[in-house]
Amino acid sequence: MAEYLFTASAVLAAALVCTLNPAHSVAQDANAKTDIYTLYEQTLKNYNSENFDEAIQLATQIRERYPDEPAGAFGMLTSYWTIARNYRVRTYEHQIDSLLDLAVDLSQSAIKRDKKNGENYFYLGTAYGFRSMIRTQKHQWMKAFQDGAQVLKNFNKAVAYSPDFYDTYYGLGLYKYWFGAKGAMRYLPYARKNRNKGIEQIKLAIEKGRFLPVTAMYGLMAAYFNEEEYEKALQISDQLFEQFSNNPNLCYRRGRMYAKLEKWPEAAESFARLHEILTATKYKCVSFQIECFYWSARCQYALENYYATQRFCQDALSLEKRLDFSKEMDGPLDKFADIQKELHKLNKKIDAILLTRASDVVRNRQ
Repeated sequence: MAEYLFTASAVLAAALVCTLNPAHSVAQDANAKTDIYTLYEQTLKNYNSENFDEAIQLATQIRERYPDEPAGAFGMLTSYWTIARNYRVRTYEHQIDSLLDLAVDLSQSAIKRDKKNGENYFYLGTAYGFRSMIRTQKHQWMKAFQDGAQVLKNFNKAVAYSPDFYDTYYGLGLYKYWFGAKGAMRYLPYARKNRNKGIEQIKLAIEKGRFLPVTAMYGLMAAYFNEEEYEKALQISDQLFEQFSNNPNLCYRRGRMYAKLEKWPEAAESFARLHEILTATKYKCVSFQIECFYWSARCQYALENYYATQRFCQDALSLEKRLDFSKEMDGPLDKFADIQKELHKLNKKIDAILLTRASDVVRNRQ
């Protein structure tokens, strides 16, 4: 399952508010719901703009004011995980782990209070999905499988109870798309049809969703990239970049898209922007910086700027001694071990080219 299914769906889950305690008056319920919506809309705005401290602060306020509601827990969980995903750091691993079970428990309680609200089933499915993803990363296969089995079940209930709540189709569409796109499932007879249906459902969330149009655009961009429809993916990323140029994950993916299209000057510009972000942020990931330098070197090599290629390779290699994977994680597209291997190969290749050039210069002078 792709990263966007659970992280992005959790954004919506945080924004969705279950029916409040039946003992409250209607006016109290309405006021509380409005308050949570207002706080979470501010959380979402900060979250999308990489203002994570502010987002976590607002989510904490929701959690303190409404401890029985899932919104605050999901807001905190999503913010912490997005930092981890965007910057590839394990800084908040403990906080993420502590919030996983709470998100599931609060979502189950929401359903007990209102069993016919499709929104409640959507964020319960999201909670299970989020926990399944984390457990998979920790190789807790049986527990991950048990949680994963609950995701589609709850998404389908969400659609059945609230068919006009279009944000649900984002989670359902991503699930359907990636289920038919990864592993052995992509070879099944109806895999292509399911992927296309998933993409259409994501588009529906972009067009009609209340909370997730922006987040669904990230999901659609990832799906198009996986489909090797790079021009379509790039068009979406252009719209996102106009608003969120400080998102390192977006800059990284744009660079990779341009590289796939062999638009090397544009790719080089994207990785230069990424380097600015990674240098300025307090969330330091050495392997991400090395990969950024590696792709910058690849761009310069394609442009036949060999001295620049060598410089970027050397910048990357100089960071290797600082690697510490107890504090960082792999990116979404490649394992770092593969990047590192390709970096060393490129460095040897460029050294050989420049040595040959230097030898030719000496020969010509003789």
